[in-house]
Amino acid sequence: MGEVVESKDAYNWSVSRIGQAFGLDRRTVAKRLQESGVMPAGTRRGNPTYALSDVGPALFGEKTQVAGGLDLDQFPDARKAWYQSENERLKFEVAIKQLIPAHEFARELSTLAKTVAAGLDSLPDALERDAGLDPDAIERVQHVIDALREQMYQAATADMESPDNG
Repeated sequence: MGEVVESKDAYNWSVSRIGQAFGLDRRTVAKRLQESGVMPAGTRRGNPTYALSDVGPALFGEKTQVAGGLDLDQFPDARKAWYQSENERLKFEVAIKQLIPAHEFARELSTLAKTVAAGLDSLPDALERDAGLDPDAIERVQHVIDALREQMYQAATADMESPDNG
């Protein structure tokens, strides 16, 4: 069933919803919002929401204008300095663990997925042994677990196949 949203929050959307509505990857949306300095207008279910009136210019404004509206294509020295500063910013974010390398993220996500899968695999046995569920109930649990695993797989592979993922 749908979620009831107050009218004042109807135009405050999450990063995922913004990306879905405009056909952009959520990471691209988050990056552009951060670069543009757009602040969250509120939160919903613990996730920040952004006012669409602030999101539009951040996503669809001039892409070459950064650093206070300076067009870096017209100033090669400024362009070089900006890219050097961005590289330093990325190094700093890695150093303070705000940004992690892709291979490290993939390894941690793999560990998490394996742990969840192992728990799901042992759940029917535990329910049969400890809760005394009948075979029909165990079979139903197994079908639900199989569907959940398939959803997890589809979500993981869909993100890898997205055109924004390069």
